[in-house]
Amino acid sequence: MKTKNLFLSLLLLLLPVVATAQQKIAVVNSQELIAAMPDMKVAQDRLQELDKKYTAEMQTMNDEYQKKLELYMKDKGGLSEALLKSREQELADLQSRIQRSYQAMQQDMEKQQGTLMAPIQQKIVEAIKKVGDAGGYTYVMESTMMLYSGPSAVDITAQVKKQLGL
Repeated sequence: MKTKNLFLSLLLLLLPVVATAQQKIAVVNSQELIAAMPDMKVAQDRLQELDKKYTAEMQTMNDEYQKKLELYMKDKGGLSEALLKSREQELADLQSRIQRSYQAMQQDMEKQQGTLMAPIQQKIVEAIKKVGDAGGYTYVMESTMMLYSGPSAVDITAQVKKQLGL
Protein backbone atom coordinates (compact mmCIF):
# COMPACT_ATOMS: atom_id res chain seq x y z
CA MET A 1 0.00 0.00 0.00
CA LYS A 2 2.83 2.37 0.91
CA THR A 3 4.60 1.55 -2.35
CA LYS A 4 1.42 2.26 -4.30
CA ASN A 5 0.97 5.63 -2.54
CA LEU A 6 4.61 6.49 -3.10
CA PHE A 7 4.31 5.62 -6.79
CA LEU A 8 1.16 7.75 -7.16
CA SER A 9 2.80 10.65 -5.33
CA LEU A 10 5.85 10.49 -7.60
CA LEU A 11 3.62 10.28 -10.66
CA LEU A 12 1.67 13.35 -9.55
CA LEU A 13 4.89 15.26 -8.91
CA LEU A 14 6.29 14.41 -12.33
CA LEU A 15 3.07 15.13 -14.24
CA PRO A 16 3.60 18.92 -14.42
CA VAL A 17 7.21 18.40 -15.56
CA VAL A 18 6.08 16.09 -18.36
CA ALA A 19 3.29 18.47 -19.38
CA THR A 20 5.69 21.43 -19.44
CA ALA A 21 8.27 19.53 -21.45
CA GLN A 22 5.74 19.08 -24.24
CA GLN A 23 5.03 22.79 -24.56
CA LYS A 24 6.85 24.76 -27.22
CA ILE A 25 7.50 28.39 -26.40
CA ALA A 26 8.40 31.11 -28.90
CA VAL A 27 9.30 34.75 -28.54
CA VAL A 28 8.73 37.58 -30.97
CA ASN A 29 9.82 41.23 -31.06
CA SER A 30 6.62 43.03 -32.04
CA GLN A 31 8.28 46.47 -31.93
CA GLU A 32 10.71 45.33 -34.61
CA LEU A 33 7.78 44.07 -36.66
CA ILE A 34 5.82 47.31 -36.28
CA ALA A 35 8.85 49.38 -37.30
CA ALA A 36 9.34 47.22 -40.40
CA MET A 37 5.74 47.53 -41.61
CA PRO A 38 5.33 49.80 -44.66
CA ASP A 39 1.93 50.89 -43.31
CA MET A 40 3.74 52.30 -40.28
CA LYS A 41 5.47 54.97 -42.37
CA VAL A 42 2.11 56.04 -43.78
CA ALA A 43 0.62 56.19 -40.28
CA GLN A 44 3.57 58.19 -38.93
CA ASP A 45 3.37 60.64 -41.84
CA ARG A 46 -0.36 61.15 -41.27
CA LEU A 47 0.15 61.71 -37.55
CA GLN A 48 2.98 64.18 -38.21
CA GLU A 49 0.75 66.13 -40.63
CA LEU A 50 -2.01 66.26 -38.04
CA ASP A 51 0.47 67.30 -35.35
CA LYS A 52 1.78 70.15 -37.53
CA LYS A 53 -1.77 71.32 -38.23
CA TYR A 54 -2.71 71.28 -34.55
CA THR A 55 0.56 72.95 -33.53
CA ALA A 56 -0.10 75.77 -36.02
CA GLU A 57 -3.65 76.18 -34.70
CA MET A 58 -2.40 76.32 -31.12
CA GLN A 59 0.28 78.83 -32.07
CA THR A 60 -2.35 81.06 -33.73
CA MET A 61 -4.54 80.95 -30.62
CA ASN A 62 -1.57 81.61 -28.32
CA ASP A 63 -0.48 84.55 -30.50
CA GLU A 64 -3.99 86.00 -30.33
CA TYR A 65 -3.98 85.59 -26.55
CA GLN A 66 -0.56 87.26 -26.22
CA LYS A 67 -1.66 90.24 -28.36
CA LYS A 68 -4.81 90.72 -26.31
CA LEU A 69 -2.86 90.35 -23.07
CA GLU A 70 -0.27 92.94 -24.19
CA LEU A 71 -3.05 95.33 -25.24
CA TYR A 72 -4.77 94.82 -21.91
CA MET A 73 -1.56 95.49 -19.98
CA LYS A 74 -0.79 98.58 -22.07
CA ASP A 75 -4.29 100.07 -21.73
CA LYS A 76 -4.89 98.89 -18.17
CA GLY A 77 -4.30 102.28 -16.55
CA GLY A 78 -6.60 104.29 -18.82
CA LEU A 79 -9.64 102.01 -18.99
CA SER A 80 -12.80 102.19 -16.98
CA GLU A 81 -13.60 99.45 -14.47
CA ALA A 82 -16.33 98.03 -16.74
CA LEU A 83 -14.00 97.89 -19.76
CA LEU A 84 -11.24 96.30 -17.66
CA LYS A 85 -13.66 93.60 -16.47
CA SER A 86 -14.80 93.03 -20.05
CA ARG A 87 -11.22 92.56 -21.32
CA GLU A 88 -10.35 90.33 -18.36
CA GLN A 89 -13.36 88.17 -19.14
CA GLU A 90 -12.35 88.08 -22.81
CA LEU A 91 -8.84 86.93 -21.82
CA ALA A 92 -10.25 84.29 -19.47
CA ASP A 93 -12.64 83.04 -22.17
CA LEU A 94 -9.83 82.88 -24.72
CA GLN A 95 -7.60 81.00 -22.29
CA SER A 96 -10.42 78.56 -21.58
CA ARG A 97 -10.99 78.07 -25.32
CA ILE A 98 -7.28 77.39 -25.82
CA GLN A 99 -7.32 74.74 -23.08
CA ARG A 100 -10.44 73.04 -24.48
CA SER A 101 -8.97 73.10 -27.98
CA TYR A 102 -5.71 71.61 -26.73
CA GLN A 103 -7.55 68.79 -24.96
CA ALA A 104 -9.71 68.11 -28.04
CA MET A 105 -6.63 68.03 -30.26
CA GLN A 106 -4.85 65.63 -27.90
CA GLN A 107 -7.88 63.34 -27.84
CA ASP A 108 -8.14 63.44 -31.61
CA MET A 109 -4.43 62.62 -31.98
CA GLU A 110 -4.87 59.60 -29.70
CA LYS A 111 -7.97 58.51 -31.62
CA GLN A 112 -6.22 58.89 -34.97
CA GLN A 113 -3.21 56.96 -33.69
CA GLY A 114 -5.47 54.13 -32.55
CA THR A 115 -7.33 54.13 -35.86
CA LEU A 116 -4.11 54.07 -37.89
CA MET A 117 -2.36 51.50 -35.70
CA ALA A 118 -5.24 49.02 -35.35
CA PRO A 119 -4.90 47.46 -38.84
CA ILE A 120 -1.11 47.25 -38.49
CA GLN A 121 -1.40 45.52 -35.13
CA GLN A 122 -4.11 43.20 -36.49
CA LYS A 123 -1.88 42.11 -39.39
CA ILE A 124 0.95 41.38 -36.97
CA VAL A 125 -1.28 39.41 -34.60
CA GLU A 126 -2.64 37.34 -37.50
CA ALA A 127 0.88 36.64 -38.80
CA ILE A 128 2.09 35.63 -35.32
CA LYS A 129 -0.89 33.30 -34.99
CA LYS A 130 -0.17 31.68 -38.37
CA VAL A 131 3.51 31.16 -37.55
CA GLY A 132 2.62 29.96 -34.06
CA ASP A 133 0.09 27.45 -35.40
CA ALA A 134 2.45 26.25 -38.14
CA GLY A 135 5.28 25.79 -35.63
CA GLY A 136 3.09 24.10 -33.06
CA TYR A 137 3.94 26.62 -30.35
CA THR A 138 1.92 26.57 -27.15
CA TYR A 139 2.86 30.15 -26.26
CA VAL A 140 4.28 33.10 -28.17
CA MET A 141 5.58 35.81 -25.86
CA GLU A 142 6.87 39.34 -26.37
CA SER A 143 10.69 39.15 -26.29
CA THR A 144 11.23 42.75 -25.18
CA MET A 145 9.20 42.23 -22.01
CA MET A 146 10.91 39.07 -20.83
CA LEU A 147 13.62 39.20 -18.24
CA TYR A 148 14.98 35.86 -19.31
CA SER A 149 14.43 33.55 -22.23
CA GLY A 150 15.85 30.05 -22.00
CA PRO A 151 17.62 28.24 -24.82
CA SER A 152 14.52 26.22 -25.68
CA ALA A 153 12.50 29.38 -26.52
CA VAL A 154 12.52 30.02 -30.26
CA ASP A 155 12.65 33.57 -31.69
CA ILE A 156 10.11 33.62 -34.51
CA THR A 157 10.46 37.32 -35.41
CA ALA A 158 12.12 36.51 -38.75
CA GLN A 159 9.41 33.95 -39.58
CA VAL A 160 6.67 36.47 -38.82
CA LYS A 161 8.42 39.06 -41.01
CA LYS A 162 8.44 36.52 -43.81
CA GLN A 163 4.74 35.79 -43.22
CA LEU A 164 4.08 39.56 -43.48
CA GLY A 165 6.12 39.79 -46.67
CA LEU A 166 8.79 42.01 -45.11
